[in-house]
Amino acid sequence: GDLVVRSVNQEHGILAIREGSDCALPELGVGTLVRILPNHACAMADHFECYHVLDESGRVSANWPRFSGW
Repeated sequence: GDLVVRSVNQEHGILAIREGSDCALPELGVGTLVRILPNHACAMADHFECYHVLDESGRVSANWPRFSGW
């Protein structure tokens, strides 16, 4: 609950403890997987060749190819 993402860029994320918390940073060794919800679409969009568009029921209703060459 008190571990937050302090800042990000295209390649890195900086984790910190929420201000005022007495918790300690966890030991995260090289290769440790940490789930972070993206806050910038470019970093995520580049990893996929297409987008699956979902309808209101959550079913795929369209498949959009990704624009490339940027």
